[in-house]
Amino acid sequence: MTEIDFALSQKEDTEVIELIGTVIWNKANKVKNITALSLQERIFVFIDIFESELINGGLFNFFYNTSGSYAHEVLEAYETIGAHKSAQSMYSAITNFPEVPVPKDIFLRRSFMQKLDDSTTAKWIAIEKDLLNSKEDIVTLLIDYVRHHKTIFEY
Repeated sequence: MTEIDFALSQKEDTEVIELIGTVIWNKANKVKNITALSLQERIFVFIDIFESELINGGLFNFFYNTSGSYAHEVLEAYETIGAHKSAQSMYSAITNFPEVPVPKDIFLRRSFMQKLDDSTTAKWIAIEKDLLNSKEDIVTLLIDYVRHHKTIFEY
């Protein structure tokens, strides 16, 4: 049984996601960079990073931190797994950023963020609420995506 098979065999979805994340992050550490992961693995990583930032600090933290350099990849990842409502919310967050495309460079991104007006902050808060209260089951969509591409997640 592979590590991914073991992860997918867990009864609780939270355990499945946690174990898949462990496998992928261990692989990322081994190859030294997430860009060396497969596209399917990166999709998992982008959603994992965004969901963590969303819960722990919201959109401001996401864009402000290094994670913000993956804004457009998060949007694509949501679309790829079929999370269309979340993708639409992410699109709204991106298009309300002061510069589109969202800069990869953290210092440039932060310089734009220092000049944010209250209306952008208010829009981001509304988007956060939409994402956090969404009935879209990201966990199930992500697990189904991993199941569909299971052999790619093994190493």
